[in-house]
Amino acid sequence: MACGLRFPSLSSNSFLRFILDAPISAWKHSAAQPIHRAGYLRYSRRHASSSALSRFDVKGCFVATYTPMHHNGDINPDAVPRYAHHLLHNGAAGVFVNGTAGEGLMMTVAERKKMAEAWISCCKERIKIIVHCGALSLREAQELADHAQQKGADAISAVPSFYFSPRTPVDLVRNLKPIAAAAPKTPFLYYHIPRLTHVDIDMSSFLKAAKTEIPSLAGMKYSGFDVAGALKCYIDHGEEFEILWGRDDVMLSGLAVGFESFIGGSYSFTGAIAERIIKAFEAGDMSGALVEQKRLKRIMDLALGFGDQVTTFKALTSMVTIPLGPTRAPLKTFTSEETSTLRKALEKEGCFEWMAKAA
Repeated sequence: MACGLRFPSLSSNSFLRFILDAPISAWKHSAAQPIHRAGYLRYSRRHASSSALSRFDVKGCFVATYTPMHHNGDINPDAVPRYAHHLLHNGAAGVFVNGTAGEGLMMTVAERKKMAEAWISCCKERIKIIVHCGALSLREAQELADHAQQKGADAISAVPSFYFSPRTPVDLVRNLKPIAAAAPKTPFLYYHIPRLTHVDIDMSSFLKAAKTEIPSLAGMKYSGFDVAGALKCYIDHGEEFEILWGRDDVMLSGLAVGFESFIGGSYSFTGAIAERIIKAFEAGDMSGALVEQKRLKRIMDLALGFGDQVTTFKALTSMVTIPLGPTRAPLKTFTSEETSTLRKALEKEGCFEWMAKAA
């Protein structure tokens, strides 16, 4: 697509270093001169051709939610309203239900339906609700997609059926098309998370191949580590599709190139920080935005020093929202001693003060 813009050749790692390692002085920008995103890469979608996108044009932070569970590992949908109250208080624009953070692929179809119903019942008309429907069985994924549409989800999403992994963009389209077709009136977002699915296909090529084959395709949740690939998707297809930036730890880099939609598992406990990053950026206060971004990343790094992301982030979310219970095997569940050690490490650096929403 000829967009009339040229960009330096930056690898993903060098781009992240540029954002996070820059001295504060390099980001100083007068708040009296706010940054207008149209001056970066933000596209006007007034003439976008995708009808699905016109039904799902979003901005702000989407929380990849954790699934509340009882001590015996059964799901606890009754806890959703209290959990949701905290997320709304901290500025969530929407939720992504039954995804990686929510342990969706370790739940039964019946359990996933109950959790989707709980979130839709609690939050419909208040925030956007994306229900993840991906499964190893395409039949199960179709059943979940149909259910989500019937219950009124704002959008559905899916990883591919990755046991027999798609290897080309056309393979991936063939894999996802039946899922989207099961909910034809609901916008569909591909869930790109190659570190877990091992489906690592060029996403710009996928969108090009899919846009005529999947009528409800509205975009994707881009949770790959390849930041350059996310930027390529945005440059090539930003006029047609919503690309949700899935890297909480470098949220500011997404803002800097024009992204307005963000999604991640840390926003359950860093939502207030993320909101401050966005507000500072929009006011032109780049030094303030960078301070908050470094805080968010420090919290994530501290937590991940204690274990895998779902286990540690679910435990941390339980500290600042409501008790969410254990994680499911094969994931580890923290003991009370491990939880206490994590809490002390966070307290030592003042992380809970950073995570608090200003009055």
